[in-house]
Amino acid sequence: MTSMHSPLSNSKHARLTARHARGGFVLLEVVLALGLFSLVAVGMTRALNQIAQTSKLGRMEARVLRVLESVLAETIHQPEIEPGAFNFDKRDDGVEARVEISKASLITQDQTELDRMLRVHAEAWIEDAGDRVMERTLETYVYAPNSPAF
Repeated sequence: MTSMHSPLSNSKHARLTARHARGGFVLLEVVLALGLFSLVAVGMTRALNQIAQTSKLGRMEARVLRVLESVLAETIHQPEIEPGAFNFDKRDDGVEARVEISKASLITQDQTELDRMLRVHAEAWIEDAGDRVMERTLETYVYAPNSPAF
């Protein structure tokens, strides 16, 4: 005897199969959504880390430039500037600086030498474990009529 399915049992079987198919599809959607979310989360974490590093470097550079400008101003505003190299103590913000002053020979367009000119080269840096992680330099020329170097 062969079993015959009634139209009612066929529709019941179709509903059960459709319900299982929908359940599998929902599971697939959840897995894909979690995978997509994790990719976005990893990307956002990397982006935030890069922003933090850029911000840190910007603050470090601002500190170094502030000290560098201060050291340069302090040096060129002395009444008598003498050639030589001078180290500045490490500041509270961790920035160290050095200034080198030397005689400069500057020639104008009409081949006239400017006298009593000094070259002032300043550098400032931040060290981390003995390595300079941020370093900047500035250089200027100063007319020094009262310098004992001349």
